[in-house]
Amino acid sequence: MHADTTTTSQPLTSPDAPRPPAVPESSQPIGGPENFFIRRGYRSRSEVEYFLDETDNTVTWQPDVYPYAAERAEELGRDVVIDIGCGRAGKLASLASEHPDWTFVGVDFGDNLRWCRDNHPFGQWVDADLESTERLPIDPDLVRRSVVICSDMIEHLVDPAPTLSLILGLLREGGAAAVLSTPARECRSGYDTPGPPRNASHVREWASDEFQALLRASGFEIRYAGLTRSDDASNGLSTQLLLVGTEGMEVGER
Repeated sequence: MHADTTTTSQPLTSPDAPRPPAVPESSQPIGGPENFFIRRGYRSRSEVEYFLDETDNTVTWQPDVYPYAAERAEELGRDVVIDIGCGRAGKLASLASEHPDWTFVGVDFGDNLRWCRDNHPFGQWVDADLESTERLPIDPDLVRRSVVICSDMIEHLVDPAPTLSLILGLLREGGAAAVLSTPARECRSGYDTPGPPRNASHVREWASDEFQALLRASGFEIRYAGLTRSDDASNGLSTQLLLVGTEGMEVGER
């Protein structure tokens, strides 16, 4: 994981860690809330097919996000991980094997969640459509002991507002912090690419400054923003990694 200079924070790696390549700046300002702060001219998809999280044992996508979240949980004295858009929860299973005394809550719907219930011997599995659910049925005591993860899921949503509202609600109810990741468009195809994304399951992809603007407008306070590896094959630094809290509340405050 590698710190970016888009916002101030303690770096995640040593100063001699590799740096991402320089990216030409955009000629346009970020957009407004009507386009989720994406620059004018970008084309999002109006719909995508359900993303079936089928296991690929040859490549691990975003390999550093869940270990980073676990480190933050340990620092903040939390022993519950709530994974929003968990898919088949392969990375959550790895955390469960490393932290058998922790509680894990996976949130998703459809075939992915059914697979989790049928195949994982750990965890609580919450069925929720992340574009319409307003509140999650999670024990308040668990929420107060939690760190939230939402890893490379938000780009699959036509309307990300309900999911952002759910995460914000968990933090306001006592969750210590949320770890978010999503593709960094400027590193993959450039700030001013017209879209839609090359990945047909993605509705849109944000540049880092656009996504940070969306989070701030949604009520989050950004405590760290940088870049992390997209996968463990190419090791390319093209995924955004953020640690967020709520406005007016310190990360970890109960």
